[in-house]
Amino acid sequence: MKKTIGKPENWQDFESLCKKLWGEIWEIPNKIKKNGRLGQEQAGVDVYGKPKGENQYWGIQAKGKDDYSNAKLTESEIEQEIEKARTFEPKLAVYIIASSSNKDAKIEKFVRIKDIENQEKDSFEILLFCWEDIVGLIEENADTYNWYLNGIGQKGRFDFDISFNDLQESLTLNPVFEKTITKCRITTKTDSELLMESLNSNRYSLDFYQDLLNPFSSNRINKSWVDFELVMENTGSVVLEDWRLIINFEEGVSRLDDGHPMFPKISLTESIDDENKTITYRPIDNNPLIQKDNRYFEISLLPEPYSKKIIFEWELLARDFNKTGTAEIEIKAEYVEKIEFKEINKESDMEVDKIDISYYVVEKEKKNNA
Repeated sequence: MKKTIGKPENWQDFESLCKKLWGEIWEIPNKIKKNGRLGQEQAGVDVYGKPKGENQYWGIQAKGKDDYSNAKLTESEIEQEIEKARTFEPKLAVYIIASSSNKDAKIEKFVRIKDIENQEKDSFEILLFCWEDIVGLIEENADTYNWYLNGIGQKGRFDFDISFNDLQESLTLNPVFEKTITKCRITTKTDSELLMESLNSNRYSLDFYQDLLNPFSSNRINKSWVDFELVMENTGSVVLEDWRLIINFEEGVSRLDDGHPMFPKISLTESIDDENKTITYRPIDNNPLIQKDNRYFEISLLPEPYSKKIIFEWELLARDFNKTGTAEIEIKAEYVEKIEFKEINKESDMEVDKIDISYYVVEKEKKNNA
């Protein structure tokens, strides 16, 4: 599993993160300061300092946001903070707005315009860093990275992780595909006879393809489907409330189960978006996930025939806490081989053997009415 960097639990921790991070970036870990104390007027600046090699102060406004309620940075907030920052003494050279909310192209454009307007008035430069930008900076600065992951960022009060069948960290799936090997052989048939056979074969292939798209309403069934258990675990020390888990498959999946009759439904409320390859799970009756507890649920999917791995992103959203991560599933396919022959009547048309990988689709078993 890839190590993830979750957002701070509250605005105080976010402010501390900003002080630690920019203290390292500016190379002044012992000279960067928080501005005043709680309740005092701060002139739009939470953290300030003189970066190494600079003669003027730079200021940071730390805008911690509650991600679960989708709180976002607004244009009016930015304008208000800029106006406040103009009253900071001594005059700032650079003003950084650091936000724990996710990137927003509209807000980024607004800040760029405000930056130009402000500098034309002979005032400070304005920079915006959203959460994705800040994560990148954390990963580039080792002291902050280690401090954050072992300190306020991962206190253990809130934490969450996923695993696979029987709490395994890795998973290998073995879907069954059909491997068709097409060989050429010489025949005495005429060109017209070969053309007619080819047309009939294409007509059959079209019927087969239509059945493949909706195999459960036809007399065939696609045996390439696979299923596995995903385990979600509350690894923290407090209850996770109002939670939901979102899984987004990015690579290697052709279809998701949206009523697959071979597999039973799980005991959670689920929403499957097959087009966007996304599954959202919520607890029935909004039951919390208590500490050190876990939930198992089954995922059924149809892998892409030539894929070697499945990659997905997951995101947990809960009251006062969220966490994201990525995971990979290895694909080691098993094959049912089928030999087909392509008839030709000229030696010059001879080709090397052709290999195609496709779904393994079989006839449904007929019920005995006797």
